[in-house]
Amino acid sequence: MARPSNRRSAATPSGDAPARPAVRDFTGGSGGHTIEWDVRPVYDFLFSLSGEAGASDDLPADDRRWLTESRAALPEAARALFQRMLETDLAVHLASYVVERRDITTADDLVAAFEAAGPAPLLRSMFSEALTAQPAAEPLLERVLGGDREALRELEVALPEWKKKERLGLLEDPAATHAEILALTQAWADAYRPIEGRIRDILVRDYDLRAPDRATLAGPDLIERTTGGVRWLPEPGVRRVVLAPSYFSRPYNFLLAGSDWRFFGYPVADDALDLLDPLAAPLSVLRFHRALGDGTRLRILKLLAGGDLYLTEIAQQLDLSKPTIKHHLSQLRVAGLVTVVESGAVVYYNLKRERLDDAAHEIKRFLIG
Repeated sequence: MARPSNRRSAATPSGDAPARPAVRDFTGGSGGHTIEWDVRPVYDFLFSLSGEAGASDDLPADDRRWLTESRAALPEAARALFQRMLETDLAVHLASYVVERRDITTADDLVAAFEAAGPAPLLRSMFSEALTAQPAAEPLLERVLGGDREALRELEVALPEWKKKERLGLLEDPAATHAEILALTQAWADAYRPIEGRIRDILVRDYDLRAPDRATLAGPDLIERTTGGVRWLPEPGVRRVVLAPSYFSRPYNFLLAGSDWRFFGYPVADDALDLLDPLAAPLSVLRFHRALGDGTRLRILKLLAGGDLYLTEIAQQLDLSKPTIKHHLSQLRVAGLVTVVESGAVVYYNLKRERLDDAAHEIKRFLIG
């Protein structure tokens, strides 16, 4: 397909002041890894295509409305592709392609890169997380990309969870998958382009607001503060941790993995937004009380008050499915009540007891100053 004729340089988006360059700020984390800050709006271009984008009121109403209207205005074929992408989290996993390519800053840059790349590089990046967990599957993927149909059946055995998620279906016809990705991103770039400069400014503002954290914290402490409750513990072989502020991911973190890097697309802070209503309660207060307004979530907190637990342990004690518990834990983490501790394949949860006292002060400060 032809490259968009109105493609512009990353340095001077149309109608905006010159863009600040992507930040490469190495804070020197512990455990042999560095922490890198990556402030590029291209991630939000992809995350705005995810099912989670706009799913809660942590994203301001105007942009939730923009998402709804822009998706509805896509050409019919692009709308159908978008629905299929939701089933595979394809847009989020495409962010892995961007991590190693620093020249891709804007939506138009990404479309041009996708057009030039061809199927193999895109599909490799989409499976980077799976290959990190199952490196023995990498030769199979290469055989599939080379046209070996039998290797696809072997890959289904090697990556059974990915078959359930229907992502392996993307490998049935790599050329067709590439064409579909290109068609959708081209169509979505037309919608996203007018707001890209504003999104970039929010991301830069968030980065600037976190200067005190970068000056006083390092390693897992800095990651936990930035992500709002995800505590990553160093893993052998991981030398880079990428922290990328995201507007459309709010209130969630999007985590990706490569062979020697981990990526956290973290939600920008409330203070980075343009919230002008003086009578509106702080979003942190709303999240806290929303999280507590559910019986299951209160039961989870009661369990965690007794000690750290794995997801399976919580699900078994409450006799609920893992996806249901994971959803509730996500809400509790967003409210600052729970920390997710990640160390390789091991993930467990603990209660942030100090948050209970902090929240009481927040509501009092809002109501009476």
